[in-house]
Amino acid sequence: SLSAQEDTLSWKQQLQRHDIQIGIGDPSLPALATGHVISLRPLYGRSAADWFSPDSYKGIYWTPNISVGYKYRLAKWFWLGATISYTGFYDVSYDRVTNEKLSTQCDHIITIMPSVRFSWLNKKYVTLYSGLSVGYALDIYQRKSATDPYIDYGHGIGFQLTAVGVHVGRKWYGFTEIGFGFQGFIQAGFG
Repeated sequence: SLSAQEDTLSWKQQLQRHDIQIGIGDPSLPALATGHVISLRPLYGRSAADWFSPDSYKGIYWTPNISVGYKYRLAKWFWLGATISYTGFYDVSYDRVTNEKLSTQCDHIITIMPSVRFSWLNKKYVTLYSGLSVGYALDIYQRKSATDPYIDYGHGIGFQLTAVGVHVGRKWYGFTEIGFGFQGFIQAGFG
């Protein structure tokens, strides 16, 4: 026997309309924007400029880009929303003999970006999409030391271009994105 039936549900009843996601990405572009690039000189090496400086070494730490976003599906293929993200870089100088902390330099990069997403495959459990986010980037630079504390603020344009993104699941889902911007080249998380 054979039977056929037309699906009478609209896309609004089949697909989720609200999207909240938390993601972790690599901090490549914020690192370049703030000058935290990999040095060719070893961390414990010394240059001619260091000859008259105190005998110290550095520990360099950073956080991945952490982002939280909300998007609302206005049409089956079009989403509108906003994303907030954070990346931190920490350069800590220690005395080579006593291992006492001499100073700390911190860069905190916070972006707030309106976002658009264009989904080009909309199935019940799989969505493929591309997107663009452009907004405000704040860089808070701090240097903490006993002799010379300092704080400065930088302002700029934050952006993220998502070339391809995929999320798998229905009410709870995992996602991965490949793109370029302040949220990284690769980002993954859940929503």
